[in-house]
Amino acid sequence: MFPEITRSLRDLYLNDPRPWMIGFSGGKDSSLVAHLIFDAVLSIPADQRTKEIHLLCTDTRVEIPAVVETIEGTLAKMQRASDDQGLGISTHLLRPPPEQSFWVNIIGRGYPPPNRVFRWCTQRMKIDPVNVFVERWLGRDGEAILHLGARRSESASRAQTLADYEVRNGLRKHPDLPRVAVSNPIENLMTEEVWAYLLQNPAPWGGTHKELYRLYNNAGGGECPIHIDTSTPSCGSSRFGCWTCTVVERDKASEGLLASGDDRMEPLIAFRARLQYYQDPENKQRDRVRMNGTQTDTSWGPLLMSARKELLKELLALQQETELRLITDEELLLIQQMWKGARDPDDGRGVARILNAQSGLPMNDVRKTSRLRRLEAEIAEEQNLNADTLLRLVSKVDEYSESQRAHGLQAALRSILEDDLRESGASQSKD
Repeated sequence: MFPEITRSLRDLYLNDPRPWMIGFSGGKDSSLVAHLIFDAVLSIPADQRTKEIHLLCTDTRVEIPAVVETIEGTLAKMQRASDDQGLGISTHLLRPPPEQSFWVNIIGRGYPPPNRVFRWCTQRMKIDPVNVFVERWLGRDGEAILHLGARRSESASRAQTLADYEVRNGLRKHPDLPRVAVSNPIENLMTEEVWAYLLQNPAPWGGTHKELYRLYNNAGGGECPIHIDTSTPSCGSSRFGCWTCTVVERDKASEGLLASGDDRMEPLIAFRARLQYYQDPENKQRDRVRMNGTQTDTSWGPLLMSARKELLKELLALQQETELRLITDEELLLIQQMWKGARDPDDGRGVARILNAQSGLPMNDVRKTSRLRRLEAEIAEEQNLNADTLLRLVSKVDEYSESQRAHGLQAALRSILEDDLRESGASQSKD
């Protein structure tokens, strides 16, 4: 069975000129795929190892610390082995851009923590970084083959997903990247077969897979697969993934790691419970006006500004307690920018005040001069606008400029102006 898979990979390497990508999550299935590909390339004479291979792993910046440490160590070993043996494999730890990070979306934009209905995190934090890398690497005309560790026996939904995609010459079309063919070399293996092979064979990049097995044993779970599209099922109740995950009711992996002695998980688990509190509309931490400006009796909008500020205070306190780098300076600056453009806008110094009160550190970059404030007030008066509305409009344009995109800006500006008209009408009716 395994010799046949390795031989098939070797033949594909030699007979198909397209470069390769390997989707690597750090879990058992993607580790096995990477293992078999290393073996296949090692079996090829050195002068014929001409294929470009990129091993891709996504780090959402809110992954479980023990998992991140294991993955980073494994990627370093893989890169050294590839360099030493001339395999042509390059490892990449991909991350979402700061403007799409978990904290910028929740604390900055006010997105509610994700749930099964509104699972916004997967696309922005896992799928998009991979797609951006692939598009930039391939350029206008390039094609590639992507190897994934998906298996039919993982779940009924995974089996259905694999069955839905047409297979040609052992490869499937990627659902979102038309110039990428997908290979699933271990799709017919059972979990027991995966573990048996990993535990009986040393890793071709050095060492063994026993550390990975211990991590599974401590966590009592399985990994989040690398996501190739939105049809990939959520991680379920047993998985490795983000310690912030509110899609599942209980994070058994985090709880298992805590029970096995990883004391870092205790405050992280407690903070996750706080995210669940802010997620629930019944706790009145959400705006009744949605981001598109609509309002109904049954719908809820983003987190209130007061909730975002409280969450930032709690996150900075958690960062101090755990001594883990949970949020970056760039994210803090983006959050302040977005607060200025919110429906209930901040005065431009809220993040700086919270940061200073929490850690004693200044944040001079986001302070506004009194001269600029006076100029904004004068322009608002000339244009018959509320000063806060003008501030929101300018901040929203700055926000889109930071991300170098224009799609959606017109609608966002219209929503701000509609808010101004609505509030002006309400104020006049009171008069």
